[in-house]
Amino acid sequence: MPKAYFIQYKFIIPKSIKHSSYTYQKLFRAIYGYTQTVCKSSGKTYRYHRKGILSAYPYLRPGKNCVIIPTNALQDLKNFFLTGKNPTHYWHVKGDWKATYYMDEKDVSEEEAVKAVEELLDRTFIISSEKEPRKLSDEIALISQQSRNGANPEENYKKALLAGGQALASASWFKECSQKSGKLSEFVKELSSLGRA
Repeated sequence: MPKAYFIQYKFIIPKSIKHSSYTYQKLFRAIYGYTQTVCKSSGKTYRYHRKGILSAYPYLRPGKNCVIIPTNALQDLKNFFLTGKNPTHYWHVKGDWKATYYMDEKDVSEEEAVKAVEELLDRTFIISSEKEPRKLSDEIALISQQSRNGANPEENYKKALLAGGQALASASWFKECSQKSGKLSEFVKELSSLGRA
């Protein structure tokens, strides 16, 4: 069974800051990331995927203010609780907040691990050759198919897809559960095919 930590956390914020304030939203976005939608005056809509501390890891959220993470994600989360440093918001200083947390070791079932890794696959994006954010797994499948049909992918883009795909395939829990999921098995197959193209 995949090894994990159950983390229950609480943010302690000065009473002068309302519970519904943007500060709370920023803290959760810093952990989990978010999608920003920008509508231009031309009518075109752009979506930007902003990474959080746990964006590169599979995780499970069993309830409010708690998360189940692979063991190798713990240090990044602890560093955030301590320093506030995160990829979503650039804070010059941490701010006037603290975090407390409770931690316990946990085994996750294969079904839970599969669900978490599939969700990681669905929330991992790459900037396409058209400068649009696209789901990494979809782009790997598309470029792999185009290569099988005789097209030559742009080399730098292919390298970026392969690097992103290999990072996903080496994520915690991936190897333990990739054979238990048709979606993950298909991803591995397309990644392999792209590597041979």
